[in-house]
Amino acid sequence: MKVAHKNGVRIFASIGGGSAPKYYTKLLQDGNRTRLIGKLTRLAIDYDLDGIDVDLEGERIDENYEKFVTELATALKPANKMMTAAIATVYKDRLTDNALKQFDYVTIMTYDKTGPWRPENPGHHSPYSMAVEDLDYWANTRKLDPKKMYLGLPFYGYAFGPKGASSMQYKDIVKTFPKSEKKDQLKMPDGSIMYYNGIPTIRKKVKLAKEKAGGVMFWQLGGDAPGDKSLVAAINEAAK
Repeated sequence: MKVAHKNGVRIFASIGGGSAPKYYTKLLQDGNRTRLIGKLTRLAIDYDLDGIDVDLEGERIDENYEKFVTELATALKPANKMMTAAIATVYKDRLTDNALKQFDYVTIMTYDKTGPWRPENPGHHSPYSMAVEDLDYWANTRKLDPKKMYLGLPFYGYAFGPKGASSMQYKDIVKTFPKSEKKDQLKMPDGSIMYYNGIPTIRKKVKLAKEKAGGVMFWQLGGDAPGDKSLVAAINEAAK
């Protein structure tokens, strides 16, 4: 923790996730919410974290979500802790304006437009056009401060073909298929089409984020490739 802070790196504890357990619905209810908030605040203080990241998605954003994030922000701020959230445009109507106001910044999950759960809808799950549309919606329709929005980048791809759909990490894509880091899609040996973000598109999205947002985030570091095929390196170079 000390090494991270010494190098200007913030560390958050994130709750939820794309497959957050159903018990979160109960934890956010009136009888349990205060205890959960107390434990999260104490966690941030005891471990010298910079804050809490709320990654509750889809149906986990229910009628108690706004109360939860409002009360959590109230508890964290006196301790000089931040609160962030991972959000997606696909469930935009579940997020109230007041809930959005509570966050120091949000990371926009601009990916998973389609995937293995929708094999009947093949195509790119994170095209450049989606990044443009997402940033436009949250800045101009929902009036979020662009500096408090971070554009999400995918370090993985989805393939669609005769045998259904599958996923593959970026590092495995470029290891298996030569020069694939320079593309956004490729044809697999079984006839499937793999869709992902290669270095050129990642650079283009970083440029967009510099103009329209506060920065970028990515999911996730373990999917990156080494050396000159690294997406992290491409992000760093494009950002500078």
